[in-house]
Amino acid sequence: MKASTLLKQSILSLAVIFVMASCAASGTGNSSSAKKKKAYDPAGTWEYYVDTPDGGSGGTLIISGSPGAYMGSLATDQFGTLELMGMDIVDTNMTASIDVMGMSADLEVAFEGENFSGVVYLGEDAFPMEGKRVSK
Repeated sequence: MKASTLLKQSILSLAVIFVMASCAASGTGNSSSAKKKKAYDPAGTWEYYVDTPDGGSGGTLIISGSPGAYMGSLATDQFGTLELMGMDIVDTNMTASIDVMGMSADLEVAFEGENFSGVVYLGEDAFPMEGKRVSK
């Protein structure tokens, strides 16, 4: 009888240890119940400024849509509204191009919270660009 009770206690102790180890491991491993990191959403209205040799240019960048289907436009103070073409957003980085008076300019920006910084490439020239979200 003692052997049977001792065996039951040993099995119960092993089961408790196994459950405790499983619980501890699930907090540090890649479990299916772990929450995924929420994707950055750049949608909204952004005020921007491009530093140029002529003193700079500013306007509004408008991004609408959802992941995989974003669209955008630049409302400029010199060239009117320019549609963003080939817009691609991966993580917190955006690339796109615009047509400026028959010339193609490429944009590369990196979003960081409610701000972004990047570069506008026009021909062989590169102009720094900065922006701040003003509404979502």
